[in-house]
Amino acid sequence: MDNNFGFEIFDTYSKRWITLKGSADYLLKADGEKIDKFSLEKVKVLNGKNGLGLYKKYIFEGISETKNSQMKKYVYITVFSDFKDAFLIKVKYLIGQKIDIENVVRNEIKIGNSKMFWAFQGASYPERPDWILPVTQNYHRENYMGMNSNDYGGGIPIVDVWSKDGGVAIGILEKKPHPVSIPLVSDKEGIHLKILENRKVILNGEYEGYSTVLLPHRGDFFDPLERYSKILTKLGLIVRKNKYPKDAYLPQWCAWGYGRDFSYDGQYMEDILKTIGKVKELGFGWVVIDDGWQDKYGDWGISKLAFGNGEDDLIETVKKIHEKHLKAGIWFIPLAASKDSELLKVHKELMVLDKDSHPIEIDFWNSYYLCPSMAGTKKVTTDLVKRLISNYDFDGLKVDGQHINAVPPCFNNSHDHKSEFESYESSPKLIKKIYDLSHSIKKDAVIEICPCGSCASIYNMPSCDLPVASDPKSSFQIRHRGKAFKALMGRNVPYFGDYVELTETGKDFASTIGIGGVPGSMFTLNGSGHYPLTKQREKNIKKWIDIYNKLRLSEGEYLNLYDMVFDHPETHVVRKGKRLYYSIFASKFSGQLELRGLKKSKEYEIFNCENDYKIATLKKGERFVNLDFKDHILICAIPKQVADYVA
Repeated sequence: MDNNFGFEIFDTYSKRWITLKGSADYLLKADGEKIDKFSLEKVKVLNGKNGLGLYKKYIFEGISETKNSQMKKYVYITVFSDFKDAFLIKVKYLIGQKIDIENVVRNEIKIGNSKMFWAFQGASYPERPDWILPVTQNYHRENYMGMNSNDYGGGIPIVDVWSKDGGVAIGILEKKPHPVSIPLVSDKEGIHLKILENRKVILNGEYEGYSTVLLPHRGDFFDPLERYSKILTKLGLIVRKNKYPKDAYLPQWCAWGYGRDFSYDGQYMEDILKTIGKVKELGFGWVVIDDGWQDKYGDWGISKLAFGNGEDDLIETVKKIHEKHLKAGIWFIPLAASKDSELLKVHKELMVLDKDSHPIEIDFWNSYYLCPSMAGTKKVTTDLVKRLISNYDFDGLKVDGQHINAVPPCFNNSHDHKSEFESYESSPKLIKKIYDLSHSIKKDAVIEICPCGSCASIYNMPSCDLPVASDPKSSFQIRHRGKAFKALMGRNVPYFGDYVELTETGKDFASTIGIGGVPGSMFTLNGSGHYPLTKQREKNIKKWIDIYNKLRLSEGEYLNLYDMVFDHPETHVVRKGKRLYYSIFASKFSGQLELRGLKKSKEYEIFNCENDYKIATLKKGERFVNLDFKDHILICAIPKQVADYVA
């Protein structure tokens, strides 16, 4: 049971022997010494049942081999009948003397790097990196789940490394966020993966580590993320829902294209009202009012440059939107107040303070953090939600800001925190309060959580009806973020691919629609704004929104049939009814593609869904189709009996 332990377990559920190699857990003392030498004394096996189902628990008991450290160690590894190849790991230390601990290391793994590996990494950084990327030589990322800058922190506390032949993921199974790290390092010796609990403590007596999970798998990141979220949901963090609001699947137009700087009273209202007719004509279902409607963050009064007559004009705008049978949404950022807001002049005590008692700035918004654990912050937030949904009659909220994943540690003495991380732990509670209150006022309200380029926080997902690509830097980000959300929040989750104008070409709807996402646009009219609606742009929008409204692939079931990286070309599959829809992406492709998921007993007609023509007929048992395309192709496989009936 030393630093290079190996356990071989016969898993009665998967009916095979499983070898776990690496370091289950060890301690790092403040002086740099490792406490990792333990002699294995006992192994127990327990059978039982809990909320996760039938389980088999292996308990490894060891005693420290270090003379100066009187310590016992217990490692609990549990496997479940309902979660095959998922190992839930707990550790407990019984300590007979005081030891100053710098860190607790969990689930350390070393992987040979003779092959090409990719990794899913769930931390948030200001550089807004891809969530999946190749693991290159001399690579290092800490994947710290605390704050990585003033604005960026939190995320999904799991890291997955995989090759064409298989992979392994490790993560934290806790119902509230903790500022752990899951560093990924690649050097000449291999790829190193571990969890750091980041709890500097003086141990004396009993220490119990966080619950962790180890997930071996084949294929890309989808399978381990899906199993991870299913386990968390069973444990009580409801990441996945069986059903989402039907209005969340409607395509969205947002007024952000008009910006937030207006030159005369009522200009924003005028811009919106002159656009909603075209929004309806092009097939959109939502009109979202974005940043610029308010006077100051925190005060949330109505800007006269946006709505000349204040609340009356805002209510009138919502009424006009509803008259077009469109849904009305509105943007706001919680947890923030402008530096010169009236709120902070009267309630300075609400601010998050750093170690030097200085307020902490939210850089992009020129604002200060409000501490989510304070009653005053909760009241400001709930009062605003009541106004927006009850008084103004909005149908949904766009809860925005890269800072909403996590809040920095708070050292404000007046808050009487049990620890400085109380602010960090309270952040998702405030987001949940927004969600619960919105749905109590309007049962079918839609809450979009948009952490502006960050990797979304798994602790905010239970409070989200519409996850979003969130300012994607590329179409690839739209697709792999969509696949991640489908794994985490459910295969039919209404994932919003964000506004098409953010793609490289400004017109790539295929990346959103093809993976089962909800499309959006922020076009503008009369030559004003950032994205004026030219004839060519209008034609493209009309074409793709019509395709979306006809197919509604977002309501289908995403099927994990292809490795997003190692299968070429990149292919995604959505099943809706008896039809399988394949969206395929490559700069250029000419050749045969295997259509996975077809039933051997059926013949299939293969159609091009974008341009509406038949490609081929596949006889029983045939799985390959000849394709020739650039950028993308969207095809549909229909069982021949169904195709004949439709024809």
